[in-house]
Amino acid sequence: MSGREKSALYPKASWNDCLEFTRTIAGFNLKSVSYKEVAKKYGVNNLGTKSFVGRISTCKQFGLITTTGGEAIQLTDTAKRLLFPTGEDVRPIELACFSAPPLYGKLVTAYDGKAVPSQDILANILMTNHRIQPTVKDMAARLFLESASQLNLVKGGILCYSETEDESKKDQSPPTKNQGQGLEGAAQPIVAPAPACVVPAEGDADYITQSIPFASGKVARFIIPVDAGEDDLLLLRDMFDVLLKRKFKVKIE
Repeated sequence: MSGREKSALYPKASWNDCLEFTRTIAGFNLKSVSYKEVAKKYGVNNLGTKSFVGRISTCKQFGLITTTGGEAIQLTDTAKRLLFPTGEDVRPIELACFSAPPLYGKLVTAYDGKAVPSQDILANILMTNHRIQPTVKDMAARLFLESASQLNLVKGGILCYSETEDESKKDQSPPTKNQGQGLEGAAQPIVAPAPACVVPAEGDADYITQSIPFASGKVARFIIPVDAGEDDLLLLRDMFDVLLKRKFKVKIE
């Protein structure tokens, strides 16, 4: 008897739930915290509890945490910039995080600037086009819509990812000649524009898109065909090593 087919990776918690989870971790004021200690904060005794595991998985997909050996959790620099802002515009960071999960990156590509399907229709699309299993398709659809709403990305039923990004860039645009001057004519500090999130490249279900937010606020994006073979992936790895050595002068052991 064959086992039940496994669902494709999808976020299992909302954006707000993940932010709350990172605040809990930050509350320890430690570089790394054990799963067990974090679980205690949620009254969880079994580390395999779905809600707890789901938060960890989703925070990792959003680029908010990393884990070590399935035993310890660390906040990423991205999470720290969101939790402890220093005056920079965090909107580009939020946008990069939202599109970082492979599934959400595909959905942003498909619906940016378009009407977002109802939860029922989206659930069926996730099952048919994105290999989300029937038992979890409704939850996956609901959480996407919840997170998009929590980040104010849905306006009048339209997913406004690029529009929101453009607004963020306008807010951070350099001042005009007369701007930056106080009432007495003294020059005021000018905040440099924050790097904008890269809008997902056009693609379809034949590609896996993985976004990785960097400390600068910019985003590295990998777009790989789902039917890539072992030789293709080994070539990609070798080319990446060459890029790191020649372009970024990184020594690979």
